[in-house]
Amino acid sequence: MAIVTIQPAANQTPDATLGGLAVTGASNTGHSSTTANAASGGSQTKSCRWFTFPAVSGQFTSVTLKIDHTTSGLLIGPSPTNDFLLQYTVNGGGAWLSAVARSNFTSAQGPTTFSVALSTTQDTTQVQVRDLLDVNAPDLTDQSQCTATIANIKLEIDVVTGYKPIWVG
Repeated sequence: MAIVTIQPAANQTPDATLGGLAVTGASNTGHSSTTANAASGGSQTKSCRWFTFPAVSGQFTSVTLKIDHTTSGLLIGPSPTNDFLLQYTVNGGGAWLSAVARSNFTSAQGPTTFSVALSTTQDTTQVQVRDLLDVNAPDLTDQSQCTATIANIKLEIDVVTGYKPIWVG
C-alpha cells in the first residue's frame, strides 16, 4: 500500500456562493490570517473555496480529508455576533457538511486539524472545501471580530499498489 497525498489545484475568494470579501493570502492549500471586522451598526463577510483535487486511480483502503485551522474572536457591546464556518462537500457542491462551526466566540481555538474519513469509493475530483467569516455589530456601541487561518488542505489516500498471493498447500 502507498499513501498518496493530494491538494486542491484551485481556489476562489470570495466564494461565489457565499459572497462577501476576499480573504487574505489565499493559496491552493489555505489562507493567511484573515480578520472580518464590524463596528457601530456594520457587518462584514469574507469567504474562500478550494476545489479541483486531482483524480487518483486505484483501489483505496482509506480516504481522509484533513484541514488545519485556527480561529479567534472579539465581541464588545450589547448585541454583536460572529460566526466561523468551515465546510466540505463530497459531491462537487451539491451538499455541504460542517467541519467546524463557531458562533459568538471570544476564545482562541487551534491550531487544530479537522480530519474526517471519506468513502473508499470517493471521487476525489468532487471534494471541495470552503470557509466563511461573518461578523455583525447592529448596535452603535457594538464591535465584532472573527479571525481565521486555514492551512494544509489535503486528501490522504491509502492506495493498494499490488498484492502477493499466499499459497496454501
